[in-house]
Amino acid sequence: MLSNGEPEEDATDEDRLLQRLVGEVWVDVYRFGGMGVVDFGETVSWPLGDAGEESTGSRFAVHAGCPFRIVQCGEVYLGSDDLVPAGGGDRLAYDSGADALREFLGRESPRVLSVERAPEGDLRITLEHELRIDVLPTSSKVEECWRFVVRREDHVVFPPVG
Repeated sequence: MLSNGEPEEDATDEDRLLQRLVGEVWVDVYRFGGMGVVDFGETVSWPLGDAGEESTGSRFAVHAGCPFRIVQCGEVYLGSDDLVPAGGGDRLAYDSGADALREFLGRESPRVLSVERAPEGDLRITLEHELRIDVLPTSSKVEECWRFVVRREDHVVFPPVG
């Protein structure tokens, strides 16, 4: 595992890319389809297709299409099971939790302290204010994955795409 922004000598390019997250501010949390998304860093823009349009967002993002949880002070605050509809309405428990978390992020601007990745795909992002984001692939299905994106540059995908 790599952590604390210090890639080991034999670190892969993917591990070095993940370590760029250390020191960045966590700026947003939301859902896109059945995925949880967390955004970090400054706002950037990038081309959207060939039509000349642009999109904007944070420089870094983690898209979790597998089990994940956001923990503060040892308690799960928000997680992938909150994406499951509880009946009635379009709003999910995840949406309410994300709203409250965004309000906190706007006030506190927590920075990433360390990033760790296990060989089996677990990703742990530790932040200030006793916050932690755990992304935990639990099956061999290709559609159960996560992706770390550096917009306008590169990305890391787990499981790796052949």
